[in-house]
Amino acid sequence: MAAIATVCIVSFNHEKWLRKCLGSICTQKTDFEYKVLVHDDCSTDGSIAIIEEFAQKYPDKIQTIIQEENRYSKGINIVQKYVIPAIQTKYFAICEGDDYWCDENKLQKQVNYLENHPECNMTFHNANVVDTDDNYLKTFYPRKMWNDKKLYKALEKPEGTDISVGELIMLDFTPTASIVGRTENLRPILNFSTSLDLVVRLVTTYDGCAHYFNEIMSAYRTNNPNSASGSIKTDPEKLKKNFFDRHCSLLKEFDEFTEGKYHSEIEHIIKRKELIYYQHLNDLKGMKASGVYNELTLYERLKYDVKDILPFIADLKKKIKRS
Repeated sequence: MAAIATVCIVSFNHEKWLRKCLGSICTQKTDFEYKVLVHDDCSTDGSIAIIEEFAQKYPDKIQTIIQEENRYSKGINIVQKYVIPAIQTKYFAICEGDDYWCDENKLQKQVNYLENHPECNMTFHNANVVDTDDNYLKTFYPRKMWNDKKLYKALEKPEGTDISVGELIMLDFTPTASIVGRTENLRPILNFSTSLDLVVRLVTTYDGCAHYFNEIMSAYRTNNPNSASGSIKTDPEKLKKNFFDRHCSLLKEFDEFTEGKYHSEIEHIIKRKELIYYQHLNDLKGMKASGVYNELTLYERLKYDVKDILPFIADLKKKIKRS
């Protein structure tokens, strides 16, 4: 029986977490065949040995691409050049090497939904957020930053909910390891400048809808210093170049790809990303200048307003003591 889904794993120096990632994927319970495509970008730790171990254990399931020199450092987009062209199945799934799945029926559930709902191009779900030592921190949803009550209420439905492309733009973030979609809808991403999660979910969902499962079926790892998100948090220049500028550029590419169909949502989310950029810089003035500060929840606004006024209060206390 030919495989109908490919789980794509991109790994670089993920030795600490890779065994858990591969184990959670290779032991999925399905009534169909699936492939596990593992790309390693010349890891310098023990990642490659772990990949080879699993390839020997699951020879009919695992397909490997092991680079002999690091391609990312040469400016090569791994997903566009190596991963997507290697997918030969109807469906694709994603799990980065430091994340993992936590439901043995996850792939079956999501593929079943896509098989039974041709109008749906992508599925995703909730996840546990864990740190580098697997300590539970919180669930990925609800995200309590924005006052998007209608959208968040839809995500709370026990049966899940369909999400339009416009809503997906405003939702902004999804757990990477939660995505399962139609490969034919993913392929246009090869014509984009890069392949961040942002454009993967929007391009795949375009011309249809996404479906959200209100179930926790994967883990999203945070604070990994080797990840893109981990490195930009401590470097303002990288934050602007790799987060704000790149995201805005991709959103504008998607705007062109869809011939302006979601232009208002894209302009709106770019303003929100501007606010997030200034948030990372602890620049309240910049956050308010974005024009969407009042769209934050009351709790978020109070948090930043109080934080901004604390130095003034501290100075006032010093003056009172001296007087």
